[in-house]
Amino acid sequence: MFVDVLDKRYPTYVKGPTTAFWHLLRRRVRGREACVIVYYDVLAPFVAILRFLFPALSVVYMVRGDQVSWARFQGRLVRAKVAELHQKWMLRLGCVFVFASEDLRLAVSRRLGLLHRAAVLPNTLGRRLPPSRPFDGRIAVVGDFDTVKNIEFVLNSLCQGEYQVDLFGNTRLPDQWRQPWLHSHGVVSDLPSQLKHCSLIVLSSISEGFPNLILEALEAGCCIVAPSGPPFKELPLSPLWRYQMQPRHRMDGCLTDILHRLLLEQRDFRADNRELYDLIESDWEDRIWEIFA
Repeated sequence: MFVDVLDKRYPTYVKGPTTAFWHLLRRRVRGREACVIVYYDVLAPFVAILRFLFPALSVVYMVRGDQVSWARFQGRLVRAKVAELHQKWMLRLGCVFVFASEDLRLAVSRRLGLLHRAAVLPNTLGRRLPPSRPFDGRIAVVGDFDTVKNIEFVLNSLCQGEYQVDLFGNTRLPDQWRQPWLHSHGVVSDLPSQLKHCSLIVLSSISEGFPNLILEALEAGCCIVAPSGPPFKELPLSPLWRYQMQPRHRMDGCLTDILHRLLLEQRDFRADNRELYDLIESDWEDRIWEIFA
């Protein structure tokens, strides 16, 4: 989809490192400028070679997730260090960093220092979203166990069985979660259609860019609650729909406290979160051209 948008104005190709090199060489011989877009920090050595051979080449590094935090969570400390070193290398090479969210930009900036050439390009739909359903106690949780999605936190918070909980995206179901209040669906091919049976989704990831789940939830008419801190701190979500991941007291802004209040008040999610809807409904192509024009 991203390539299709760029191709409307400039010839755009998806190529591997070797074919990309020969493509750039041909363009240089013909006197044509080019821009290279990379998605992975492990391509830093390839970018260094390109910048050496083509000093005027523009390189855009699309940062769609926090590889360093993900690797640390997995216990892969060497991979985390490599990712951080590669990102520093990208910075020294003069790459333009394009982040999926403002939270992600801030996380990387804290590690690398000031990013002089950076932009934020979140996922948006460019069309009107349907009305959201009032929260009625039917909750969706999306993610797998033992991942950065942190779904164990949500399930532990809801273990009293007060709500109907539907779990999507899991590849297994540990015995401790075979409970009557939890319905496991595993990986589904069309998540928005499944979410129409729920009214609220709990976001709980500890390392995220701008997850497609936000778009899928709003497309399905679901409300969203998210942690007050990173990686959703800068998400334009009302404080009324946020919870404390680690509350100071047992009922001080904890997830169940927020859910109880929302169930009682029957708030209008869209009315409370107009800025979020404006963002998601904004034209993605316009945002791309703001960066790549």
